[in-house]
Amino acid sequence: MKTQRKARIRIFNAISLAIVSFLALAAIALPPARAADLSAADICDREAGSIFDLQRNQSYPAVATQDLKIGIALSACREAYNQHAGPRAEFQLARVLDKAGQKIQSLRILGEAADHGHALAMTNYAVLIGEQGDVATEFTLNQKAAAAGNILAAYNLGVAYRDGMGTSANGALAIEWFERASLAGDDVAAFNLAVILDEGKLVPEDNARAARFYRLAVERGNVDAMVNLGLMLETGEGVTKDLPAARAVFRKAAAEGDDYAERKFAELSATDNFETAMLDKTSRIK
Repeated sequence: MKTQRKARIRIFNAISLAIVSFLALAAIALPPARAADLSAADICDREAGSIFDLQRNQSYPAVATQDLKIGIALSACREAYNQHAGPRAEFQLARVLDKAGQKIQSLRILGEAADHGHALAMTNYAVLIGEQGDVATEFTLNQKAAAAGNILAAYNLGVAYRDGMGTSANGALAIEWFERASLAGDDVAAFNLAVILDEGKLVPEDNARAARFYRLAVERGNVDAMVNLGLMLETGEGVTKDLPAARAVFRKAAAEGDDYAERKFAELSATDNFETAMLDKTSRIK
């Protein structure tokens, strides 16, 4: 296929009021989770746990990178690291150091966490090692992390098998790993899987299955999948031809800022019979 798919609390008497006031003051004076009651490792977990880390302390909500408070997180995680609190503390310290701009220290400690079996550390370390040209080690680390259930690593393996990075290109294995990441909620994995099936270069072309994964990616907000699904709906490849549905999905992608989708929406709005040559959809693989 040659086209591109992109209280009022009521106080009854003075005694009750006095009790409530006392309890309120006590709550202020004695908070349930004072910093003095937490170990350095606990504070590190609270301040630097990543949402992508299946091994993080689930007692605390994850902290996005942009929300890391470097002062308290760095102090706590460094102390936890010095106390040999384990690979999770190592990974979290590396994460905070990276945010603080201390890249060399971050890389060294991230490597320690990876060596000690922390899955997300392995994935992140793999990327950095790969950027330095060691794609074989990158591939091996992603294999280990994916075996431990890390979804980012599963996605990265899909890319490796698709592009032959650190291993031989293998369409079937690329689809297998992209599907694992997709089932865990990764929209880009679903999109990439669909493109492989859509193109028919690494595996036999399967437009119907490609359309299903494009739809899954669209449901998760992937703009490129919106474009590619719109093209399939326009031409009837893998799906029943449906110009109103094509216009709707192009309109959705255009609302997200995609210029190509905006042009397609305008074209299909002008006439149901408009036809045009499409760009090579491999440019939308990411």
